[in-house]
Amino acid sequence: MSPEQYEEICFQIITFAGEARSCFVEALRHAKDADKTKARELLEEGNQHLIEAEKVHMQLIQQEAAGETVPLRMILTHAEDLMMSADTIHVLSEELISLL
Repeated sequence: MSPEQYEEICFQIITFAGEARSCFVEALRHAKDADKTKARELLEEGNQHLIEAEKVHMQLIQQEAAGETVPLRMILTHAEDLMMSADTIHVLSEELISLL
């Protein structure tokens, strides 16, 4: 994998995970305003973004499993951190909105 391909994969993860996190936070804001329908729509949209981030991340995992060296650089650490925080916010958002 070229350095450019590696960076592209990392930026895809960052983009999808960032979009997901934004959707989840916005869903909470709509839930706070008692707009449960919009909140649920945003949860679903965010979930789709998170799935896309995980698919891209899986490419790196599969490459490493196939014996290819996947470098651990700050950009990947950032991408994975963003993906995990989006996942955490997703779980918490689902739980909080279900209380409405």
